[in-house]
Order: sequence, then C-alpha cells, then structure tokens
Amino acid sequence: MEHRSYMRGRTRSRLLAAFLLAMSLAMPVDGTDSNELAEERDLILIETTPHDPTAFTQGLEVHGNLIIESTGLYGHSGLRELDPSSGDVLRETVVDEAYFSEGITVFDSTIIMLTWTSGTALIFDLETLSLTGNISYEGEGWGLCFDGQYLVMSNGSSELAFRDPVTFEIRRSVTVISNDEELDRLNELECVGSTVYANVWGQDRIVAINSSSGVVEFYVSAASLAADQGHTKNEVLNGIAFDESNGGFWITGKNWTEMYLVSFESNPTDNLNESTEIEEQRATTVPTFVNYFTLGIFFLSIILIGRRLKHQQPPPPSEVEQSEDVP
Repeated sequence: MEHRSYMRGRTRSRLLAAFLLAMSLAMPVDGTDSNELAEERDLILIETTPHDPTAFTQGLEVHGNLIIESTGLYGHSGLRELDPSSGDVLRETVVDEAYFSEGITVFDSTIIMLTWTSGTALIFDLETLSLTGNISYEGEGWGLCFDGQYLVMSNGSSELAFRDPVTFEIRRSVTVISNDEELDRLNELECVGSTVYANVWGQDRIVAINSSSGVVEFYVSAASLAADQGHTKNEVLNGIAFDESNGGFWITGKNWTEMYLVSFESNPTDNLNESTEIEEQRATTVPTFVNYFTLGIFFLSIILIGRRLKHQQPPPPSEVEQSEDVP
C-alpha cells in the first residue's frame, strides 16, 4: 500500500509539472518580432540635374565633387566622370565591346567595374580612368559597393557576397529578406556604414539592407520620379550614390534625362500608426496573459487541496472508545 501511494504521488507530481510546463509555453512572450514589416520612408527631392539620355546607367558613385558613372550595353559600355551641377560628361573611357559594364565602386586609388556575364571585373586608375587590370569571378555581376572592409556584390539573386577587395574571394554572404521573404533581383548597390542600399531590378524602389542579417530595414518608392522617365521595360530606376557632403543620395535610371539628389525620411504618420498597432497588440496580450495565469492558479489550487485531503490523518479516538476496544 505504501508503494502504491508513493507511485500515485509521483504520478500527480509529474502531471503537475507537465501542466505547469504547458501553461508556461502557452503564455505569450513580450519581445520583438524578427519578421516585422519593413518601414516605408518618404523620398524627399532636394535637387535635380540633367542626365545624358543615351547613358544606360549601371553604376553610380560620388568621389569628391564628381560623380562617376558606368554605362552598359555591348558596344556602348563605358566609364565617365560627371559634373553634378550640370550633368556634363567631363571625361570618359570606352570599354571593350566584348564587355557589358555593370556596377562600380571606388577602392583605394582604383575603380572596380563588374561585367554582366563575362566573369571579369575591370580595374581602372581613379585619376586617369585608364584600364590597369582585371580579375576573374564566377557567375554574373550586377551591383558593387565597398563597405570599408569588403566589396559587397550582387548577382541578380537574393544573395549578397562579401568579397576580399584584393583577391576577390568570397569571405561571407547573406540572403536578403524582406517581410519574411527572400528578395531577389538586387541590382546597383551603395554601402553606407552597416547598411547596403540596393536598387531592385524592375521595381521603382530602393531598399536599405542590414549588412549583418540581410534583413530589409526600410524602403523608399521612387515611383513619382520614374513616372516621368523611361519609355521601355529596360529603362528602369538604376544607380544610387551617397553624397557625404550633404547626406543625400544621387539616383537616376537607364536612359533617364535627369539625376536626382534625394533623402530618405521617416514618415511621422506611419510611425504614429505603428505605435498604435503596437499598443493594440499589447492591450490584447495582457488580458490573455492574465487569463492563462488565473487558470493556472485555479488548477494548481485544486491539485494541492486534493493532495492534502488524500494524506490527512483521521482524528485520534477518545479514551472511552480506546478502552471499549481493548479485549
């Protein structure tokens, strides 16, 4: 009997532990959702300057008080310096017609240019724009930027490769995620601190990517600018360059007639709506937590009361009853 009572006690204890574990797992946890929707920011137009409509823009970079641009298409690819105040082409180097130029970035005293399908990066002298060398890589080349340590490269997929700027070897890579889904067709890139800004091919938007996690933190729509530009499916938004002198970004597109200096600003109305949604979620979460907690206390009380009644000893018999029972 004692053994069976002990086993029943162990069973009740196990049931109690399992119940409490289930309750703890059912309770909501207050925390930040890693799959939060990317914030949409406003694109603020600061300045407009002319842009050569024959330039099939593939890459854009600010260096000092000049803009460096790469242009694509077989037989029309090149590298040029632009005056941002007038859009005039100051210098230009023609690229061999065997190459289709893509994204560019400045590294030390050189300009590194990707090519689309040739698997070759062309290296130019920053001061003279003369071709000084090349380096091979696998796959397609789309966008390129330098984050201060690595060359960040896109190839039209959802992957960003972080390459050694000297050997071009891949050191790491991240998959870009937007609203819990992979975001592909990443094109022209611009590195600013720990953020990689990217054009998305075929879309009138720019996304800001966390370079460590690959998560899109916010995006801006350039649809208002694109509406007046581009008359074919290929004449899309492409080209983004950070201008450290004013904190803005120069953007343009393939065969667009203008370049735009813009900034990306948070929308106070959007922030207010987001705060309201968070408060509503909290208002729903708190009563749910209280209900679970109350239910748990209720069942726990029943179990403890039952155990106490089970093991409670009967009161001792009176002296009269004891004497009567003695033979």
